[in-house]
Amino acid sequence: MQRFGFFRRPLLATFAAFCAVGVTFLPVRTGLAQDKTQPAPAEAAVASTDPVLVLTVASLNKLMQDINYISGVMGQPQAGGMFTMMAGSFTQGLDTSRPIGVLVPMVDGSPEPIGVLPTDDVELMLKRLEGQTGPADKLDDGTFVVAAGPALVYIRQVGPWAVIARNRELIDLVPADPMSLMAGLGDNYDIGMRLSIQEIPLGLREMLVDQLSQGFEQAMARQTGDSDQMAELSKAQLEQLNMLIREADKFMFGININPNKRVMSIDTEFTAAPGTSLAEMYAGQSPIPSKFTAVLKGDPAMRYHAAGSVSPKLIESSTSSIDMVMSTVQKALDDQEQLGDDVKAEIEEMLGGLLDLVTKTMAEGKYDVGMIGMAGDNMLKLAGGMFVHDGDEVAAWVKKLDAKLSQIPDAPKFNFDESTYNGVTMHSVVIDIPARAEESRRLLGEKAVITLGTAPQAVYFAFGQGSVTAMKALIDSADADTGDLAARPLGQMRIKLLPLLRLAQSMKPNDSVAAVIDAVAVGGENDYISVLANVIENGQSSNIEIAEGVLKAIGAAVREVQNAQMREMQRGGGQF
Repeated sequence: MQRFGFFRRPLLATFAAFCAVGVTFLPVRTGLAQDKTQPAPAEAAVASTDPVLVLTVASLNKLMQDINYISGVMGQPQAGGMFTMMAGSFTQGLDTSRPIGVLVPMVDGSPEPIGVLPTDDVELMLKRLEGQTGPADKLDDGTFVVAAGPALVYIRQVGPWAVIARNRELIDLVPADPMSLMAGLGDNYDIGMRLSIQEIPLGLREMLVDQLSQGFEQAMARQTGDSDQMAELSKAQLEQLNMLIREADKFMFGININPNKRVMSIDTEFTAAPGTSLAEMYAGQSPIPSKFTAVLKGDPAMRYHAAGSVSPKLIESSTSSIDMVMSTVQKALDDQEQLGDDVKAEIEEMLGGLLDLVTKTMAEGKYDVGMIGMAGDNMLKLAGGMFVHDGDEVAAWVKKLDAKLSQIPDAPKFNFDESTYNGVTMHSVVIDIPARAEESRRLLGEKAVITLGTAPQAVYFAFGQGSVTAMKALIDSADADTGDLAARPLGQMRIKLLPLLRLAQSMKPNDSVAAVIDAVAVGGENDYISVLANVIENGQSSNIEIAEGVLKAIGAAVREVQNAQMREMQRGGGQF
């Protein structure tokens, strides 16, 4: 019987891929060489169980539409055409309106992949492919058998689906309606995945931890010199990974192209098993009133905002991590023989003071931060603020930093307590920009000024010409949060590409950047990347949106690289 070519025979290549995955997990049984017209020897009994892993690919109708859209947007329409041609041979006998899935249950302690293809008549589908595969053999129970490389693949009609597995007992694990297992994936995403970590036997998860530990120990053994501090930090990270593997519950990942919204999105969800330490870290997190919601208004080049409560368990874990960092730095300083004891003491003092501020702020049980950025031709302005345990302590720490840096030639100039604005004490840091840095001078002037504002429980900053106005707007709106907390994400970030490209082009003109700007400008305001983080029970979800303008920019950049390579080959007399 023929083997199947992955590109010439797409459907059966899928069968082979399912089988290959299965062979990876378990050894091929010696009985595979038997006469395939006879039933396979009795297998060990298998117990029906939900899959630990569900992988889905959207319906071919959706895939073709989405790939044609994105390839056209990126200036590579031939790629979409090629996919459509290949998909044409893949559609024989398939329902192109339903998704394709791979279900992976645990059978006798090992993962077994099972494929499900949308078709109402698997026998007709196989008949149409006889010219490529040869005739499929049919067993007494209606199961078909075909060869996939060195192994056999079993295929049976289960309702309106063809179920594919490497042994026919596995087919019985699939419900009459596999869509119930693919809900929320195949109908929402071009590619989707759901992993049920707690369904994986603890022994397998512990084996993974042991392998990671062995790898860590081997890596530490190869380190030269005294690496105790690195080993201690890595050990703590390994312990956190161990907890993650033991206590995580579910993980979902999905990529979707949406031509109607003109975006590509990436969604993730992560949850911890109820009652675990990991679940305690996520417990109680929720959006809180914020002093920095002014950054959410308007249409700036950049904005970031996050405001939420922090669980006592997460505070405890984070404090331990901070202590570990401080201990590691102290040990690293002890190993630096070229540094004097007085210098080491100063570094420890400054770092210790900063980490102490961070620890006290985290102990408050919340975080609140906002930042806004504006960009354009020869213009960059940043302003923001964040909640801190004590703004006066921050000012005192900066004054200590000034005293340390004042001994260095050409050090920045610190100006403290220059004025007050609405209860916020203003300070500034002035940095001289050398004449040779022409581009920086065009952007910032001869002197770059960072303005700092300290309040009882807040710190503000501004950078760039005219940025103090934006910082004062944040201060003025500190008590004006009237937004809907239930609808507000824990954290959000949005970056617009066109203003940043124009900033880069104004500082250092470049033909390639100009071409990318032209491509993005056609899309109007649809040139952003956004990231949202939201609360879910015992966990957190995230959404990343990449808008059409960014996709156009990527396509234009690729074309510019291709054109540059072509011009280089032409100059060198090369041939294509």
